[in-house]
Amino acid sequence: MMKCEGRAADGEQEASDAEQRTGWAGRSRGICLAAASAGAMALSGVASAQAGDPAGEAFEAEQRQEIVTVYGTSNPLPAFEYPGQVSVITNDDIELRAPSTVSDLLRDVPGLAFSGGPRRTGEVPSLRGFSGQNVLILLDGARQSFTSAHDGRFFVDPALLGSVEVVRGPASALYGSGAVGGVLALESADAEDLLRDGESWGARLRAGYQSVNEETLTSFTAYTNTGAFDGLASIGLRQSGDIKLGDGSTLPSDDEIMTGLIKGRYDVTDALSLEASWQRFDNSAFEPNNGQGTLGTGDSVLDRNVDKDITTDTYRLGAGFNPVSDMIDAHLTAYQTITEVEEFDATVPRSISREIETTGLSARNASRFDLGPVQTTITIGADWYRDEQSGFDSAAADGVRGGVPDAESEFMGLFAQLELVTEHPLGLPGELIVIPGLRHDEFSSESSSVTGKNEDDAFSPRIAASYGPVGWFRIFGSYAEGFRAQSVNELYLDGTHFEVPHPVLFNPGMGSFVFVTNEFIPNAGVKPEKTETVEFGAGLDFQDLVASGDRLQAKLSWYQSDVEDLINLSVDFAYDGTCFAPPFFPCTAGTTRSANVASAELEGVEGELRYDSDRSYVRASYTSIEGTDLVTGSDLGTLTPDRVALDLGLKAHEWDAIFGLRIQHASDFTRRESDGAGGFTVAETRDAYTVADVYASWTPGFANGARIDAGIDNVFDERFERVFEGVYQPGRNYKIAASWQFGG
Repeated sequence: MMKCEGRAADGEQEASDAEQRTGWAGRSRGICLAAASAGAMALSGVASAQAGDPAGEAFEAEQRQEIVTVYGTSNPLPAFEYPGQVSVITNDDIELRAPSTVSDLLRDVPGLAFSGGPRRTGEVPSLRGFSGQNVLILLDGARQSFTSAHDGRFFVDPALLGSVEVVRGPASALYGSGAVGGVLALESADAEDLLRDGESWGARLRAGYQSVNEETLTSFTAYTNTGAFDGLASIGLRQSGDIKLGDGSTLPSDDEIMTGLIKGRYDVTDALSLEASWQRFDNSAFEPNNGQGTLGTGDSVLDRNVDKDITTDTYRLGAGFNPVSDMIDAHLTAYQTITEVEEFDATVPRSISREIETTGLSARNASRFDLGPVQTTITIGADWYRDEQSGFDSAAADGVRGGVPDAESEFMGLFAQLELVTEHPLGLPGELIVIPGLRHDEFSSESSSVTGKNEDDAFSPRIAASYGPVGWFRIFGSYAEGFRAQSVNELYLDGTHFEVPHPVLFNPGMGSFVFVTNEFIPNAGVKPEKTETVEFGAGLDFQDLVASGDRLQAKLSWYQSDVEDLINLSVDFAYDGTCFAPPFFPCTAGTTRSANVASAELEGVEGELRYDSDRSYVRASYTSIEGTDLVTGSDLGTLTPDRVALDLGLKAHEWDAIFGLRIQHASDFTRRESDGAGGFTVAETRDAYTVADVYASWTPGFANGARIDAGIDNVFDERFERVFEGVYQPGRNYKIAASWQFGG
């Protein structure tokens, strides 16, 4: 994955190089330089501005100029000019929020929601109504492929992140399978995020606390940039207890999380750079087997916690080659992610585990040139990756865990994308950007329990355009096709799904603990999901609107996605008739299988606004989505209520501080299901809610390198349901973090 590289200290040389290149290449270099300068000077620049330093104030004006996306097209492009919707969360945003989980950080991103309840181990992101494996998750460009019915999709500590991009809408033309709802791209922190102006090395100590689960955080990070070498090493410990919910109850959840990050980049020559990184997440938890469950049956046997060990290791090697020639800007990435969830239930006793290992290679090259008046970038790339899953159950005679087939999937994709930029198209005023792309994927799956392979392929086209007749106004539109290959679990599920008490013979009072099972049924005939999406929108970009040097950017869009062969996991829960008459056996509790369920339609509106000035900032977002099963008329299960989010901030330079207020409002929510007789029943209902947070950040001028961040989440201790009916969110939460940074 291409990144903007180069420290601010190298700015003069970068600018000189850019002047010698063609128009489009110079434009791209300029974008990279602006982004790198903003990132490198973020902390020191704010401090200078707070002290009244003119250089710092000038920097803040520069910092307000551009928010750059890389993952939207795989090349740097101003987010406002991107013909679609993408949100970029910067390092400063992460510091201000002091998030405990990734969902804390991304709560207000339009179109993005996290289901699975308040536990970090159960959170699953959804984008535009697409959840699970329909959202592609990348960590430093490495796929995070873990999937489990009752655990989260990925495990990352936000304290190790330097930025996040959320690309909303189908991105299969670039990324292949899984990018149907969009891409959640996490970038780990590097030295540029922490080094202050004039420093070549540094270190930071950080400690934090939040009250809602009595969580503590301690971390130490060291980093350096010597010119040719850029490196960072970080270690952290996060410990937390049960979560206090807004309804006054307590959710069992004990975590002890060790995290580590080691990464470095070495410039072998001016053209060739090498990168390597390792990131680890290791959580020892004590919580329910179902990390998304809330317990509460009142039975001491059923309401039991298990010891759970969750580990993720992501290894990454990369090489970049960018000589003077504009025809070569090449990147090669090799990665491996190993995620394992092990559980031990002492009451049985029983140990179970699931491990998914993803190994991949990604190569791409961007060539930049002018075709007459058209500034052109052509990006050509290839991806290969393999997912391998294995399971273990100590209670099974053969050690094989039911519902976790030993299986693997392999993918190979080739893609090409053009980025065409022209001034005064067809004699019209302004600028036109057109981005067509096409990708072809071949994929196969196989399992040790089934003979033969399941093979298929898919083409994923996309065309998008953005037109700005004047500098302050832009319209955009796109058409894209996406796909999501069937997973090994959907194809080969077998064994036991869950156990429930026998309807007659289970009687704890009499010492009878008889359970029966619901069994998985494999379905090798499951087909890939396919989508077609159209999107239209417009944006505004004003500078010097209210005060000198300020900037307001806003984008609003409407989209519609048509889904074919939606894959659904159907649980047919029903006791056999023989369960109720002597001898009460054979007895089962039904079956569970994956199947394609006809077609569906999703439609939504998203809006996002950013305003920055020397004294204040505003962030606002709006989300509305509807989704329908076109056969039954039922609402889709991944919908969310209409949401409005507002983040207001005051930069109090005279106090070396920032003060902020965040508000999120969600409307009433009702989800209907077909009753099979032409009518509908209410499957779920949730009340509207409004949640307010306050926060502050202080960088005292008298204590060089010190910073204190504090806040109160859910100030009014609101009792509300964000993801499911009956699953309440955390109550009032006091939080504070302090750090000390030094270097030279």
